[in-house]
Amino acid sequence: MISGIESTTRNRVLVVGCQNHTTAIVEQLRTHANDWSVATCDTYLSAIADLAQRPARAALVLVDPAVTQLDSALAGLRDAAGDDTRLILCCSPECEPIARSVLRCGADDYILYPLDTAEVTAAIGLPQEAPRTNPRLTEAPAASMEEFVQLASVLTHLDDTPVSVLERIASMVRSALFAKGATVVVEGAVGMAGEPISEPVLSAPLTGPQGVLGHLSLAQRAHDAYTPSDVKKLTHYAAVVGHVLNAASQQRRLGRLAVTDECSGLPNRRYFNERVDEILRRASAEQFHVTVLLFDVDDFKTYNDQYGHDVGDDIIRTTGELFRKHCREQDIVARYGGDEFAVCFWDPEGPRVAGSKVPNSALVVLDRVKEALQTEDVAHLGPSGVGRLTISGGVATYPWDGTGREELVKKADDALLAAKRAGKNRIFLIGEGDSPPGISS
Repeated sequence: MISGIESTTRNRVLVVGCQNHTTAIVEQLRTHANDWSVATCDTYLSAIADLAQRPARAALVLVDPAVTQLDSALAGLRDAAGDDTRLILCCSPECEPIARSVLRCGADDYILYPLDTAEVTAAIGLPQEAPRTNPRLTEAPAASMEEFVQLASVLTHLDDTPVSVLERIASMVRSALFAKGATVVVEGAVGMAGEPISEPVLSAPLTGPQGVLGHLSLAQRAHDAYTPSDVKKLTHYAAVVGHVLNAASQQRRLGRLAVTDECSGLPNRRYFNERVDEILRRASAEQFHVTVLLFDVDDFKTYNDQYGHDVGDDIIRTTGELFRKHCREQDIVARYGGDEFAVCFWDPEGPRVAGSKVPNSALVVLDRVKEALQTEDVAHLGPSGVGRLTISGGVATYPWDGTGREELVKKADDALLAAKRAGKNRIFLIGEGDSPPGISS
C-alpha cells in the first residue's frame, strides 16, 4: 500500500509534455500494465493543477529545453504531487546535463530516450517481468576486422581533443551498426557522425568507475530495422566506449602530470621545449616574431641555504605565480630547472615588420613583474620575517637572434649570464650590438 493515495488513483501515471515522445510513452505504459490509468497533460502548469486535484503514483515529466524556468516548474510539480508521487524526468541524451542540474528541485530520477520498458517500470515502481533472455545472448557479438581497425584508431588518438575523440567513437559505432547517424554525449561535450539525430532510435548509457559518463545514441538504420543482435552489439559497444573514455581521461591526467612542475604548478622544461618548437614552426610559416626569456631569482641559493627549502619552495611558487599573472594567455611560463624559469612571448598577429625589435608586450610584462617582485611579501625571508626578491634574465627574439629553439635559448642564457655579471636585478636583451644593454630597476 502507498500511504496517502486512494485505491482509485494509486495506479495512476501522469505523462507531462507535448513532445512527440508522449504518445510512445503512453502506449508503452498501457502495453506493459493495462490495469494502470495513464493520463497526459500538455504543459507543466496544467500538470500542476491536475496533480493538486488527483494524486498519481508517478509523473513522467518530459524535459523541454526551451523552458527557461524548468527548476521552478519542477518545484511546483513536487509541491502539487506531494512526497508519495515519484517525479521522473524524461529527456534526450543531449538534454541530460539539464536533467541532472534540476534533479535537486524535486525530481526522483531521470531516464533517456528512447525509453527502455524495464527502466521506465523500475523508475516509477511498476512490477518487473521475469527476464526471458537466452544466456547465450549475453555473449558479445562478433566484430569484423574493420571494426577492430576503427577501434585501434580511437585508441591511438586518445590524446586528441575530447570532441575529436567522441567524433571518432561516433563514427566507429555508426559504421559497425550501419546507422544513418550516431551521437556521443559526455558531460556536455558532443561528438557526431553522419546525419544529425533529432529523435534517437537506440540509446545506451556509457558508464565508468564513477557511474554514468554519458550516452551513445543512434539514428535509424541505413537500410532496414535494427535487430535484437544490433541492440546487444550497441550494449557491448557502450561498455567498451566507457572503458575507452575512462582510459582517455586517465591518459590526459597522466599527460598533464608528466609536463607539470610539482612545486610551482607551472609547465616543466619538457613542455616548454615542445611548445616552443611548435610555435617556431608556425612563426616560420606565418611570419611573426617569438621572444624567449630565461631568468632566475637573484641569490636564490643563499635564501635556500639560510632559511631552508620550504622558503625556497615559497620563492619558486611566488615568482611563478607573478609571471603567470602578468603574462598573456598565449604566453608560456615554465619552470626550467632549479630557480630558473623560461617564458615564451609570441604574437601571432601577422607578418613581421622590417626593423621591429623585441615585442613591447614582453618588456611591459618584465617591468610589471620586476616591480611586483620588489613589493611582494615572501614570508619568513630576512630578519623581519618578510623580504623582497629580484631577478636577472636574458631575452632573445626570433628571427633576429636565432631560428631554432636551442639557438634562442643559448642566446637568452648568454644574456642572463651577462646580466649577472653586470650586477643582477636586470634583464639583458640580445640582438642590439656587441654589448647588450641592460634594463635595470
